[in-house]
Amino acid sequence: MIVNALCRTYDALHQPKPAKTIQPGEKSGDTIFGLSARRITSAFETAKKFVSALITIREGGKERLSEILQNEKKKSLKFSLSLLASPLPEEKIRGAYAEAGLAGSDDRAEECENVMLMTGVRLAVGNAHPITIMRAMTAYLGFGVFDAAETWLLQRFAPQVDEEEDLIVPGELPDLVAELDGNPGLLSQGFRLAGPKLIAAALAGCPKETNEVMKSAALSRLGCLLLDAEIIDARNRLSSDELADAQDAFCALLNSLNKPGHHLEGTEEEWGKRVDKSVDKNLVSDLTELIMELDRKSLRTVMTGLEPDLAATLIQTMTPVAHDRLFSVIPQSRSKRILDALEAASPLSAVELTRSAQLFAQKVLAELVPKTKSLGKALPLPAKLRQALTAILSRE
Repeated sequence: MIVNALCRTYDALHQPKPAKTIQPGEKSGDTIFGLSARRITSAFETAKKFVSALITIREGGKERLSEILQNEKKKSLKFSLSLLASPLPEEKIRGAYAEAGLAGSDDRAEECENVMLMTGVRLAVGNAHPITIMRAMTAYLGFGVFDAAETWLLQRFAPQVDEEEDLIVPGELPDLVAELDGNPGLLSQGFRLAGPKLIAAALAGCPKETNEVMKSAALSRLGCLLLDAEIIDARNRLSSDELADAQDAFCALLNSLNKPGHHLEGTEEEWGKRVDKSVDKNLVSDLTELIMELDRKSLRTVMTGLEPDLAATLIQTMTPVAHDRLFSVIPQSRSKRILDALEAASPLSAVELTRSAQLFAQKVLAELVPKTKSLGKALPLPAKLRQALTAILSRE
């Protein structure tokens, strides 16, 4: 999610420019709104206040929310926080901002803050972690605040790291990770394929030494904090048997990647020669877009009814960020079956991959069509979702 938000912001820039120091009053070419340094600083402070308030609300409940709303003077921030009291469906959040006069402003700085806060509310309603919310909000402010946001988040969350306690669940994962410690590329690929939910469940029963090896191979400092939060959640939510199943599933994935022909050793050019050249990059892009744009409820319903073999095929035809979203919406037990199918899968041709993607798109479309759809009326779909479905289904 974080990477997706940053990439979309980056794609919106006209052309990359060399980094430079922005003088007071000067326009920044590194944001889609072209804000001055002073306006960027102001918006950054707004983002920090929103995230800080969200943390306080989640820790203290609605009583703290009432207190914060009474003391907050800024209209856009106060309205955004008020939406957390009685969350709206995600698709109605933008309409609420429009009705409040907080959308479509001619002032670029105001519009930037409104869109940034709208993104924050949408993620907060979905119960995203504050780190994820801060990263997505500050993506609108350009890469000039990237390091400052990281520093602030590390200061805000770092004290929580030492609260973690070991919970040892017998399994082979600690020994396997220790064996693969010298191959961070393989561990990183396994981490991305498994997704954060399965990883957290697998590592929840491992000693800290195992967790540190995985973190150093695949995560930034902020990513480590997010994983720690997921591990704590997994320990509170899952039984010992479920944690053991997650370990077994991740072990199976790492062992499949560690088979001859799957090593990530060598140069990038050498590794690239092993990739199946028949995979259509446009198909990967379209399927990833479909996964990212589809709402969680529909995606969960479609994936629940999908055969593990078909799901394993789809995983070969999308980017890592789409892997993460898929595994975040399905149960741990189903994740294990899909990973088992992925381990047993053979390389497929471009035609077979396309047919699998089209079958998935058809199932998505069937889920989205209202049961009482009137004849002659177009199906109301978001533009990007419609475009991704059309691109996949129209392939020869």
